[in-house]
Amino acid sequence: MKVIVKARFNAAKQNIEKFGNNKYLIYLPFEEDEGAGEMLKTALSKYLGVPIPRIESFGKDFNKDWVFELR
Repeated sequence: MKVIVKARFNAAKQNIEKFGNNKYLIYLPFEEDEGAGEMLKTALSKYLGVPIPRIESFGKDFNKDWVFELR
């Protein structure tokens, strides 16, 4: 299953909102850096109840949204 994540970094608090079919808005209180993908995987894993090894990251799409695949 393909999951699209819009990430908002430097938020006041961490929060996750579902806004469509397999689309999520994740607010993180961190700056975006090279470990951002792993932070998003961890937050998504906790929210969806899916183990981290079953979430594969594909990077960003043309809209600069993060794309993940759940196996």
